[in-house]
Amino acid sequence: MTFEEALAWVEFILQSKIDKQLTEVEKAILKAAWEQETYNKVADDLYLSVGYIKDLASQLWKCMSNLLETKVTKSSFRYLLLERSTTIAYILPEIQPSNIYQQEEYKGNILIVDEIINNLDFLTYTLNKQGYKVQNFTDSNLALIAVRNNRPDVILLEVNRPESNGYQLCSTLKSDEATSDIPVIFFSSSNELFDKVKAFKVGGVDYITKPYQPEEVVARIQAKLNLQQQKFLLRQEIQQQQKNTEMLRQFRAFLTSVFNNSKDGIAVIEAVRDALTGEIKDFHYLLVNPIFAKLLDKKREDFISKLGQQKRLNRLVPGLFEEFVQVVETGETLEQKFCCKTDTQKKCYDLIAIKLGDGISITVREVMNVS
Repeated sequence: MTFEEALAWVEFILQSKIDKQLTEVEKAILKAAWEQETYNKVADDLYLSVGYIKDLASQLWKCMSNLLETKVTKSSFRYLLLERSTTIAYILPEIQPSNIYQQEEYKGNILIVDEIINNLDFLTYTLNKQGYKVQNFTDSNLALIAVRNNRPDVILLEVNRPESNGYQLCSTLKSDEATSDIPVIFFSSSNELFDKVKAFKVGGVDYITKPYQPEEVVARIQAKLNLQQQKFLLRQEIQQQQKNTEMLRQFRAFLTSVFNNSKDGIAVIEAVRDALTGEIKDFHYLLVNPIFAKLLDKKREDFISKLGQQKRLNRLVPGLFEEFVQVVETGETLEQKFCCKTDTQKKCYDLIAIKLGDGISITVREVMNVS
């Protein structure tokens, strides 16, 4: 017989006779008994006090003794089950396929702090049954260590604790950046306004008054988890937007560098249309790089945001304005050579005009060795 088979049988007996489901801590106690390990090891592995483990184990052995009608202890547990292995093996095939302990889909990691073990067991059982993973502690210091080692999604915290009240523990959590955003739900037998106000002042997000119904606790926990999920998704969206913004900034810086340092003259012009007819009546420059201005013997400010380009374009190359209009309207690329003469020299250029939105991207390159 393996431990898994033994555990399945114990779970079946507890569920069928007293409708009890084993907690993760109780399973660890059974495994320690099966493998003859100490309670100290269980406590260390689960970040729990040895006293709590021993108290819980005592209750577990007492419960099993009553059900099996024979004394069950840590030292006799394995022997008793091996002794009954023939019977257990006979009923195990019926137990395992039924999945009577199958929980709902994992919903979140909950940490509970309360000095009353019965309360811990009740809440742990309730939340486990609903699909939550639960850590429970009677000691605030151990709970604090567990929070930092295995961050929970929500913390349930008893207000009135002998060695360290819940307000102090909550204040400690909220003062630590690593744990400050974990929702803390207080629960207490006190219904006084003073206690409730203090709970919210130290950072609590909710306050449940004892006695409470399991449905209420589950509903309040799930509400906080939903809010945390929304915050998480919002943070992810903000981070993604920040990444996109930074990538866009870098891309723009790259394009600006390429644009300004290109050996070709580059410009972008946009069509200016008649408000009534929609026909192109002019162009205005949106971008002009230094080489473009230099090739045409102009300053960059002579181009930007100035209208009246129809006459200037036609003076540069007769009919160029009309050809630019055709590029915008038809989308066909224009490739053309033109020359400019001065008193001392003649310069010729290759021009390429490509439709860009409701305008044109212009590239001009000087042709060397012109006779």
